[in-house]
This record gives sequence, structure tokens and C-alpha cells, in this order.
Amino acid sequence: MKKLLLLDADVIIDLHSLGLFEKMSKSYSLYVTQEVLAEAKFYKRRNQKKPIIMGKKVTAIEDVKVEHLATVQKEAREAWLAIDPGESTSIAYILQGEKDIALCLCDKAAIKLMAYMNLEQNSISLEKALKNAGHHKKLYPRHLESAFQNSIKQGKVLRIQYKILT
Repeated sequence: MKKLLLLDADVIIDLHSLGLFEKMSKSYSLYVTQEVLAEAKFYKRRNQKKPIIMGKKVTAIEDVKVEHLATVQKEAREAWLAIDPGESTSIAYILQGEKDIALCLCDKAAIKLMAYMNLEQNSISLEKALKNAGHHKKLYPRHLESAFQNSIKQGKVLRIQYKILT
């Protein structure tokens, strides 16, 4: 059985730009929230804007609970982090805990928020996800496991600084 992977819009765009989306879709069961679908419309390749067509390669998530989304937004404000709607709904879905799924993202603020909320065990760098799929070529610096782990550490620091201890 394939592992479940929830993708952020930046990851989808970058996978298409790098020509690696097919590889990911063959190695993982891919999921996206409706907001991510709305954000991931185009990618650039050879200086041309091309439409992203994922078809049946991804499963769209429609049932993100409002209370979990409100929690994510509250935690982001508390940690002084700005994240977009796609990342918010994706983290809210992870917070629901309905499936054994990992969120693949490369946005520093969103990664920090995952660590701030103590959800980093439910996230994965694009580099690590691709290595698990058998891809070992060069990626953008924001995709690297080292950058991901650095953002995790920064999120943990924010948790110590801002989290209201009860």
C-alpha cells in the first residue's frame, strides 16, 4: 500500500517545474485540500507559464473542520507566523488526525508552525519524500532536508518563547 502524502501548493508547482510530479504520484497516494487546488494552477518551465493538470492523480479533501482551521489560525497569530489558506487548511487537516498522512511542504513559516503546534512528526521535506520515491537529483535549497530541519528547530524555539504553558 502506498504512503499517504498531503501536498502544499508550492510543492505541487515545484514538482511540475522539475518534471517530478509523475514520479511522486506513482510512489505515493497524493492528497490536497480544496484551497491548495485553487492555489496550484500554473507552473513555469523554460520561461513558459503552463497549466497544472493533476486529474485523478490526487484526492481532493473537502472536509476540513472549521474548529481545526480556527485553531491553526489562532496558533499562527500566537507564533507571529503568516501562512496562506492552503497551508492553513492542510495543517488543519493534519490536526484532525483522520488518516496516517504526512504533509509535504517547503514554506518556512508553515514548517515552523507545524513544529510550534508539535505536529512536526506529521510533516516531511520534499527532499526526503523524493528520496523515499527513489529520486536523488539536485533540488532547490528550500526543498532540502537541512532547510526543513532548520525551520523545525526555529518552530520549536517559537514554541518555547510564545506558547502559553498550562
